Amino acid sequence: MFGGVPQRSGFSGRQRSASIAAVLATALVVAGCGSSPAPAPTTRPGDAGEVGGAAVPMTLRVSVDQPMRAVFSELAKRFQIDHPGTQIQLTFKRSQELVDALDQGPAPDVLVVEEPDMNKAVHAGQVSDPAAFAANRLVLVTPPGNPNHVATLNDVARPGTRIAVCAPELACGAATARVASSLSVQLTPALTADTASAVVDAVAEGRADVGLTYSSYAKGADTRVTTLSFPGDAVSVERYSIAVTTKSENQNRAKQLVDSVRSGDGHRFMASFGFGAP
Repeated sequence: MFGGVPQRSGFSGRQRSASIAAVLATALVVAGCGSSPAPAPTTRPGDAGEVGGAAVPMTLRVSVDQPMRAVFSELAKRFQIDHPGTQIQLTFKRSQELVDALDQGPAPDVLVVEEPDMNKAVHAGQVSDPAAFAANRLVLVTPPGNPNHVATLNDVARPGTRIAVCAPELACGAATARVASSLSVQLTPALTADTASAVVDAVAEGRADVGLTYSSYAKGADTRVTTLSFPGDAVSVERYSIAVTTKSENQNRAKQLVDSVRSGDGHRFMASFGFGAP
């Protein structure tokens, strides 16, 4: 997945033109959500078919749950390098929205969503052989050094503590409610955020004393906050599954992407972005 690609030389004028066109076709496109260009790889035979010695461009459409935006943007770049001629088109939305859209317009080749939503797609016959591959865990974030000495959810609920949480309709908001209920702790938020990253920002900017968010967003904040895990079984985990869709016209290459994500290198890469094992 991280291997280099050998340079080729000695093309005729026509072959060189075909090769250059194929290389230019491999730029990463992020559908509807901005884009980040992937490194331009050289071509090599045998990846997506050949015409005159140049790889034939192939586009894989991949629908990904929003919390995995950063990690899949990078994974897509690496996959393109290893598979010249392959273009990854990423769409990022909330998990349920991605599943609801499967019957609307062109279907993606690969679906990456929360496990409950993947189960819906399975029952509808829209995906085959899904596999859990990562987990996002609810964590506490505090200002650097944890100045208020927060250790448990009871500490979070102390009078005067300014708490930031995700909106209840978000997955991280629902997870917060489940944890508070399971521990019989009443939380009174001072700030309700529209995104998990906004919870981190509120704490980092001093607008909240503590926040509840997902581990992947806390990891991305680096030293702006201190991250604390919940003790014992109080952790609320959101598991993610990946699958090739039944309507994919690029089944083999889509399966290669799934295998790459589920590989040992893929798991280590996920961990570097704050995602744990499922």
